[in-house]
Amino acid sequence: MNKKTIIKFLEKIPIICALLSFVLLVLPIDAPIIKTIMSFTIPLAFLGFVFFFVGRKFCKEDKTVRFLGYLDLLATVFVIVLYILAIFSFGL
Repeated sequence: MNKKTIIKFLEKIPIICALLSFVLLVLPIDAPIIKTIMSFTIPLAFLGFVFFFVGRKFCKEDKTVRFLGYLDLLATVFVIVLYILAIFSFGL
């Protein structure tokens, strides 16, 4: 496979995980399988900054990789904001 294709696939993982964890978070269903899925998707969404740096290192001239990298950073920010909201909700 081409290096750009692999990087583009890897760049999409945190974005999909952030969207999936948000959807599963707002669903009113409280099943054990959802908690299991969330335990995998939230750490992968948090690791978006790692995928951002890997994409920048290997394909810095590609505009698609650059755009996906910024979305990876937004996935990391989503997880940080999620944990800040959780801390505030437990603190109040």
